[in-house]
Parts: sequence; C-alpha cells; structure tokens
Amino acid sequence: MSWMRLAVKGDVVEERFRCPCCGFRTLETPGAMALCPVCWWEDDGQEEDDEADVRLTVNGDLSLREAREHFVHCGASHPRFLPYVRKPTTVERDAQ
Repeated sequence: MSWMRLAVKGDVVEERFRCPCCGFRTLETPGAMALCPVCWWEDDGQEEDDEADVRLTVNGDLSLREAREHFVHCGASHPRFLPYVRKPTTVERDAQ
C-alpha cells in the first residue's frame, strides 16, 4: 500500500497509515473504523474517489471533503470535535 509508513518509537517499529482526513499517520489499520485522535475522523474506508459522498455512517452527515475543509480551518473534522482532538506527535508528523 502506497500510504503505509513505518514509525519508530524507541526500539519498536510500528506500521502507521495516514488518516484520510488530516493526513497524519495515526491509524494502525486502514478502513477499520478507528478514530483519528488528531482530527476525530472515524476511518470508514472513504478515500479520494468518493470524498464528496455522505455515507451516513459513523461520521454522520459529513463527507470526507467537508471534514477535510473543517480540518484546514479549525483543526478538527468538525468544530464540535475541537474539545477532543490533539496535535500530531513528532512520529505522526515526521512519517508523512
């Protein structure tokens, strides 16, 4: 997979995948319904080819495109998630 990177934490090497919303390498498995702690997008497998679709799944009525726009403007996939997000770690940032 072209979007897989290895992140090194101490002596441990971990595979990390990029979040489709914020782009940081926060996910252990792509499309596994994992919540990104940096933007609060729940990765349901949506990518560029269907970014405008609203799937009405765990991300509610947000499309990936809308979530990305929110992230650029406020730092979360939606402003209501701002209390829950955090900055990316050095490993998540450097692995981009």
